[in-house]
Amino acid sequence: MPGTVFKWAAPLFARFAERWSDDDAEAFARLLAPFMGAGGRLLDLGGGTGALAGLLARQLGCMVTVVDPSPQMLSYAHGMPGVEPVLADASALPFPDGNFDAVLVCDAFHHFADPQKAAREMARVARLGGGVLIAEPDSDRRAIRAIAVAERLLGEPAGFMRPEELELLMSGAGIQGRAQRQGKASYVFVGTVTQTR
Repeated sequence: MPGTVFKWAAPLFARFAERWSDDDAEAFARLLAPFMGAGGRLLDLGGGTGALAGLLARQLGCMVTVVDPSPQMLSYAHGMPGVEPVLADASALPFPDGNFDAVLVCDAFHHFADPQKAAREMARVARLGGGVLIAEPDSDRRAIRAIAVAERLLGEPAGFMRPEELELLMSGAGIQGRAQRQGKASYVFVGTVTQTR
């Protein structure tokens, strides 16, 4: 069953939450800022322990809603300033249409069991003209393919995509954007919601 690994691994993710630095949050905040106004709302989809969300809430001065299907992961996000944890699945988000100024998915999209539904939900809950930022490992890299095999053995979807595959999927959901390489084995997709679903 997808997500099972996060039930027992939640304490490890919380312990190593310092993998997110202020510099990381600042880089994401720069990409998100054009979509976020004063008092804006950001959705961190698959945000786990809320570690990155807490940094972004401070950097952007906004409310960040962290959605994750693991109550064990979300338990660490409770009580963080500017962070609202919500237990939900990416393919069925419990929010009204156009509720967020931007959606962030950081190193989580490949865990979604139904990427097409998740993409349509992202387009639905973000406002028209809102932003979508997805940071993912690149499946073209040998190390990422090895990780995919290991994740599948643990029962995870491991739906890693090449940048152009993600661009095409997002376009089909009404999110137009481009993916840019970041480092040796990852990329960042930045898109705009041009059509709601």
